[in-house]
Amino acid sequence: MQEAAKIPRRAWLWVFAAYVFQAIPAAVRDEALPVALKDLGYSDAQNTRAVAIFGLIVGCKILLSPLVAGFNPRRFILASELGIAAVLGLLASFLGGEQTATNAIIASLILLSLFAAVHDFALDGYFVAALDDRSRATHAGILNVATKVGAVLAGPGLIWLVGRIMDHGPQTADAWSLAMIAAGLLALLTLGANAWGLAAEPRTSADQSTVKERFAVMLTGLRSLGSDPRLYAVLGLILFYRASEVHMARIIPLFSKSAENGGLGLDNETYAFLRMLSAVGGLALGGVIGSLVVARLGLGRSLLPLGVIMHLPLIAFAWLAYDGSHDLRVIGGVFIIEYVAYGAGLCALILAMMKLAAGPGAAVRYAALSTFALLANYLPGFWAGALAERLGYAHYFLFALSLAIPGIISAVVAKRHFEEA
Repeated sequence: MQEAAKIPRRAWLWVFAAYVFQAIPAAVRDEALPVALKDLGYSDAQNTRAVAIFGLIVGCKILLSPLVAGFNPRRFILASELGIAAVLGLLASFLGGEQTATNAIIASLILLSLFAAVHDFALDGYFVAALDDRSRATHAGILNVATKVGAVLAGPGLIWLVGRIMDHGPQTADAWSLAMIAAGLLALLTLGANAWGLAAEPRTSADQSTVKERFAVMLTGLRSLGSDPRLYAVLGLILFYRASEVHMARIIPLFSKSAENGGLGLDNETYAFLRMLSAVGGLALGGVIGSLVVARLGLGRSLLPLGVIMHLPLIAFAWLAYDGSHDLRVIGGVFIIEYVAYGAGLCALILAMMKLAAGPGAAVRYAALSTFALLANYLPGFWAGALAERLGYAHYFLFALSLAIPGIISAVVAKRHFEEA
């Protein structure tokens, strides 16, 4: 892939459009899908297992990376975006009508996850290779804003739209079908903007090495990662540092929608409105807080306090589940606290992963760590829903809070590996 000698004329446009696009399938999977399955009558156990399976498919991107590198990066990014838009259209057609085609919907969601996996790897690699250090720093803020915009539009935004559609007659499956059409149109709009932005980029070409050679490079990067003495400390962080928050996140949409087991019983519009407001401000504020803490204390000394902050929202969610009399302002406040705490804690974890990945083979090393992070993020879905059904939401949140203990231990262990001299 060719290095850019200067900042491309419309780099701001393709960075914004491409990362808005990148967030669409992830938000559909993690935010919209749980609410859609709840609306369609699936149990919490079935719901979280489905999201876990589709999320884990994205983790295969590191195995596909040597194959993806054989394509022209700009063309591959646009082609995979077109594929994602087409799959969203297929989902819309399979959801609509008198009877939903379950097997076809599952197949479409698997395709969506595979397209998203290769698109994410290709886009992140292009971002690193096409921009120099100064350009990447300049456009990092645009990238973060774009990711949040895409996540809000394709997650809570679609849920809100479904609620509005149902207010005017169409019910459940048909409403979600129309929402998927809207998601597909959003994807096409951002695809067009991305294509226009990329048209001003310097010419690029595919990696000319053989697939075998690219696999060898990948294995070399993985071997260097495996020999790093900090690896097990970072793996401990990936698996345990945010384990309680991950368990909480799998259940929040179901808890918010359910009127049983201590759930909040919110309708789609109310839930989406509260999540949109809290996500926009909460994630941004959390990221700022995390960055300031790390800048002041250093990464090693920041892991413990930010880890404690990340676990605190579970107390508030357990309280909400025990007492169903809270008004929407209180619920919205808890949502904001959750996003702020998550944004702050995630900042420390990502910085630890980046610090370990830095150096020769950084792209492969970080892709491997990202794969472990995906496993840690989605595996709890296989048991979270069933456990919430058995325990009730309040006791489930308290169980998740107990996972803070290994999380805190992992922060203490990792601290000495990242303390600055």
